[in-house]
Amino acid sequence: MRRISFEAPNLSDLRYDPGQDLMFAIPGSDGRTFRRRYTIRQLAVEEGRLDVDFVLHGDGPGARWAGGAARGDTVEAIGPRGKVLVDRAAGWHLFVGDESALPVTAAMIETLDSGSRAVALIEVDGPEDEQAISAPSGVELDVRWLHRGRTAAGKSTVLADALEGLTLPEGRGHAYVNGEMKTVNGLRAALVGRGMDAGTMSTKPYWRHGVANAAHGEPGRD
Repeated sequence: MRRISFEAPNLSDLRYDPGQDLMFAIPGSDGRTFRRRYTIRQLAVEEGRLDVDFVLHGDGPGARWAGGAARGDTVEAIGPRGKVLVDRAAGWHLFVGDESALPVTAAMIETLDSGSRAVALIEVDGPEDEQAISAPSGVELDVRWLHRGRTAAGKSTVLADALEGLTLPEGRGHAYVNGEMKTVNGLRAALVGRGMDAGTMSTKPYWRHGVANAAHGEPGRD
């Protein structure tokens, strides 16, 4: 994971909701432009800085650009975009995903309302990939790091196993599930089987194992 800080004219005028992203026009080595969406990790208005976290796994144009970006480089971005936001009517929140979901998970947890509860199941390679995630005062937060070890990303069952063993709180909750496409689909089906419906789930596949993202930046569908 690499955090890149961006500056831009009138950045202080930017308004966004936690969980929204920017569409970047990533320049490719062959002269083409690839559009990729990345979550706004945080906006430091006083410092005139916007931070975005990039997962460097794989060899896609986004990872290559982020891995080689240096001070003074420029890139075009459009946004903010996205309709998956914190459900303020929910009494508890469940976040499930791999490291590609870590930026959006952390950004949303950091703005939860006091009195709510949150459980986060986050899959990463190992302990070295864990990050500090904090919640506002009055939020009961339980972050569970799940290490897949030598299992390839997108092939691990640690998220499904952890979800199966998790007791869901009582009352109205909301689940946010993001990550590898087939994993997300399986987790969504598991939550439906436990009584959650479409109105209490926000699911989005960020990538697909073994298949490069399309030119418009979204994973393909089976």
